[in-house]
Amino acid sequence: MAIPPYTAPATPKALPPAVAWTDAGAGIGPSPTSRAERWTYWLHVNGRFAQVVVDLASVVTIILTFATNLLPADVMFHVVFVLLTVQAFLFGLRATLLRIGIVSVPLLVYANARMFGLNEPHFDLAEWPLMFVIAVLVAWMADRVDTTAKRYASLFRQASERLLTVEEDERRRIALELHDGVGQVLAAMTLTLDAASGSLAPRARAQRVGSARRMAATALAEVRHLAHAMRPARLEERGLTAAVRDLAGQSGFPVRVHIGPELDPLPSLEPTVTVGVYRIVQEALANAARHSGAAVAHVWIGAPDGRLTVLIADDGCGFDPGAAVVDPGIGLAGMYERAELLGGHLSIQSAIDHGTRVSLDLPLRPTQ
Repeated sequence: MAIPPYTAPATPKALPPAVAWTDAGAGIGPSPTSRAERWTYWLHVNGRFAQVVVDLASVVTIILTFATNLLPADVMFHVVFVLLTVQAFLFGLRATLLRIGIVSVPLLVYANARMFGLNEPHFDLAEWPLMFVIAVLVAWMADRVDTTAKRYASLFRQASERLLTVEEDERRRIALELHDGVGQVLAAMTLTLDAASGSLAPRARAQRVGSARRMAATALAEVRHLAHAMRPARLEERGLTAAVRDLAGQSGFPVRVHIGPELDPLPSLEPTVTVGVYRIVQEALANAARHSGAAVAHVWIGAPDGRLTVLIADDGCGFDPGAAVVDPGIGLAGMYERAELLGGHLSIQSAIDHGTRVSLDLPLRPTQ
């Protein structure tokens, strides 16, 4: 069988512009580009300075209210309220509550100026409790937004770290397969060819060349198997159900695949969903083949109520899921993470001597 020629991937016509990076006080990262991003970045780096500026503006406004008649007291204290709201938005609830307590002192003094021997015009405090409530609500909402942003940043960092771990584990596995499989075959083939080149007898030379040819065919088969494991061609060419049927036939023990009538034909799914479901089925069948000793396994794929449901069940020896999930490897933990990334739910039910059931449920989102 002729090997098709290698086709180089298309080279993009233009590379994206380089991203400018900075190592200013907040740490190393891409420089902000838009005006809003620059302003947010400046506040993050110079937050203490900005807070002092707003505090000083509030203090100066209160002093001017008592010392001059530049503007009516209502206007001056409304300026203080605006500055207090800015504090609430930028610096959160704790700083706002502290400043509300501080601002309340000159407010009460000004409203009761005659009690303190001051000759100040009448000042009504009726609207200020509402203003304080507004400032507290703004601060509370700002705190919630900040907390949510930090939480999602933490989740993103954990997902990135986990992705790097999985990638390194996968690279290590591929490297071992190449070294122990293809590498050993190629080394043996090289020695065989060396022996053939030094052989004087035509018959011995022909035997060694034939042996080298068989080794080359073995190496080619292993490379194709590894490439298929990394990215099954049938998964893109014919879809999920055909790839799962092929996977069942290559599992090394009887696997029966059942496809629901509502999925005949299976709608075209997003590539991430197709690959994710395939990998979960692949891992479940690999675990069953390696560890369960099952006589037969079943794979059901259906779409009741507009959701994609996949069930993999075997009649093997079973295991304790609680003890296995904490394994830091890329087996069961990787299956759970794939399901979560797809927006679905994965459950594993098993018990010693009672087989294993792996259930996957996720929204059915056909491609547009």
